[in-house]
Amino acid sequence: MAETAFDPTSEARLRPVKRVEAARPQTKWAQLAEVLERHRGGRLLILLCGYPDPDNIGAGLTLQHLAQAAGIESMLLTFHEVSHQENRAMVNRLTVDLRLYDERCDLEAYGLYAFVDTQKMDTPIQEQLRRKTFLAFVDHHKKLGEVPAEFVDIREESGSTCAIFADYLREAYPDGLNADDPDHVRLATALMHGIRSDTRALIEGSRLDFEGAAYLTEAVDQTLLRKISAQSLSPAVMDMIQSALDRKRIYDNFLLSDVGFVRKENRDGIPQTADFLLTREGIDTVLVFGVVDGKTVDGSLRTRNDTINPDTFLKKAFGIDDDRGTYYGGGNIRDKGGFQIPIGFLAQHKDRDQLYRLACEVVQEKFLEAIGLEPDND
Repeated sequence: MAETAFDPTSEARLRPVKRVEAARPQTKWAQLAEVLERHRGGRLLILLCGYPDPDNIGAGLTLQHLAQAAGIESMLLTFHEVSHQENRAMVNRLTVDLRLYDERCDLEAYGLYAFVDTQKMDTPIQEQLRRKTFLAFVDHHKKLGEVPAEFVDIREESGSTCAIFADYLREAYPDGLNADDPDHVRLATALMHGIRSDTRALIEGSRLDFEGAAYLTEAVDQTLLRKISAQSLSPAVMDMIQSALDRKRIYDNFLLSDVGFVRKENRDGIPQTADFLLTREGIDTVLVFGVVDGKTVDGSLRTRNDTINPDTFLKKAFGIDDDRGTYYGGGNIRDKGGFQIPIGFLAQHKDRDQLYRLACEVVQEKFLEAIGLEPDND
């Protein structure tokens, strides 16, 4: 049998298999940009719940900037006055236009709304919001449930909401923010202050916080940031710290204290007092509370204990408001949280001292129950 030479041209040639790459999912910034573009020409309410702090102010300011770039006019609306001295310095030095809500606010022209840096979405304008479009919700706290917004970005692993917005800017401005542009400098400084504030100067920062800080640093006004961060304690806060030291109760490594009646404008002294008491040797968890404006019992939790989740702790301790369907307290995963309980009808009590003693008894009982101890009868 004669041999035949192999002729490659006579055989079907093997063709390379074309590799089909899976489409990459849209980044969060791409999703947000798409939503903003869809509502070009609209008007947006950016809602800052709770007492304004560096994280929600910086996040709100950046969302306002991104919305403006998409042709959306916006308003930063808050429901509490800025009380912390650092936060007042931030608002004043960065010329942040915060609008404090009252009944005279005409919000009809705003067809869109968004929340940043909050677990709670209950506000005094709930009825008005039902007639508006829920545009966006961006936060780093523990997710409470489904959020019916067109855009949702909840990153519990992040130490701050400002770090999430810095992540958006990294995509929106891949070459970096312009250190010669006053608006970019303002954003960078606000976001850096928010990141530092919520992560204890990055001691408890996540990878996203460090990446955000690295991106922002070239455009930050360091001199202005130092001035904002170096505000001295007000006399009212110093008095609250003294009261808390006098009234402290220590249970092993837990410390509970109260600061008496507090004016609304000094409310931020409660978390400042909790921060201070946490520096006491042998203490790893602190709860401080007071009665604000005679209307609510406000408290702050601070912890260094790795086994305590502030969000879980406060929800378990103080439970849920059946009327609103929301928890009285909550917090982040790592080290801090807060609660606010309306006094309601009891606020009409003529004996303020008796009212305060009652509030103290209830908070102490709930706290001790949460840490597994029997209430004292002192």
